[in-house]
Amino acid sequence: MAFVLNSVIKIGKYTFRGGVIELTIKKNVNMIVSTAVLKIPGLGRIVSLKNTINSALNVVGLGVQEAVQNLPVSSVQTGKLFAEGDKVSIDLGYNGDLRNEFRGFVRRVNLTTPVSIEIEGYAWQLRNQNILASWSKPTTVKEVLARIIQGTDIVLSPDIPTIKLTNYYIKNENGLKVLEDFQKRMLLTVYFDDNVLYVGIQEGRTTNTAAGQTGTLAEVKYSIGYNCAANQKDLKQRLAKDNLVRVRLKTKGKNGKHILYEAGDLNGSIYERIIPFSNDENYLKTKADGFLKRLKYDGYEGSITGFLQPYCQPGWKGTIIDKRFDGARAGTYFVPGIEVTFGVRGARRKTEITYRLDV
Repeated sequence: MAFVLNSVIKIGKYTFRGGVIELTIKKNVNMIVSTAVLKIPGLGRIVSLKNTINSALNVVGLGVQEAVQNLPVSSVQTGKLFAEGDKVSIDLGYNGDLRNEFRGFVRRVNLTTPVSIEIEGYAWQLRNQNILASWSKPTTVKEVLARIIQGTDIVLSPDIPTIKLTNYYIKNENGLKVLEDFQKRMLLTVYFDDNVLYVGIQEGRTTNTAAGQTGTLAEVKYSIGYNCAANQKDLKQRLAKDNLVRVRLKTKGKNGKHILYEAGDLNGSIYERIIPFSNDENYLKTKADGFLKRLKYDGYEGSITGFLQPYCQPGWKGTIIDKRFDGARAGTYFVPGIEVTFGVRGARRKTEITYRLDV
């Protein structure tokens, strides 16, 4: 059976069906801003979509649509059809079986040949609003997040844990800067799944509508040599005994004294961080144990490259099935990120794997 690549991309009021020269999508739980770069022909022709095509593209009920059809010379310069802030939706697949890979907004249009369109996820909506706020009473990360997403299309994940904050304030900063502070200073995992914002421990998001399951991490299975190539050159072995490390997290308590939590090897190199705004000991323990698990494990790290299917997104767990090497590469790993490439040269999904979840 032949596999034919399909794409449906909507930007603003225009819809493309095919015609992609090159597309690169990058998403990662360690990146607040998901990105996509789309390259399309500089010339096109606008044609009205008939109702039957509207139905096929699943845009019924969204009003009259227009499409840019890639044809020889025409009177339309495609780059001038789009502007920063236009909504974007990208669906990719084979033989009409498409899955959504990205939703976001145009960040920049480069009038090059071919036209290059830079796209960002829903973090874009937090760039252009400055916030001045403070909490005199103890608050939580979730309450602060509810403040910064006001006036946007962003919703909060139901899996965000309760993390207490004391003396927290936002000093005339945009929402994106607040998220960066949570990520860099409090060592929280901060990422978007379309318009759903998650902030918490790295593997804490278990409500995933795209995967059609809740209560556990969504899962993708890679059978080496079956649904992905046998030669995975970016898959590297890792041994816990080769990495001696001690994680040390501390913060100030109510009485001004430091609260300290450590985990790992007593004689290991020290990974130390000071956490502001929180004297939550359970949070410190969870973070320290989580960092140690990422730094010390037996198994593999790197990435697996396959086709668009099997489908996978950041925050999932990836199970590797490999009967070679006495099954040494088999196991279940956390997937922090994916990179999708699509275009005239074909399509690939690179799935990053990190620490093991089945030990």
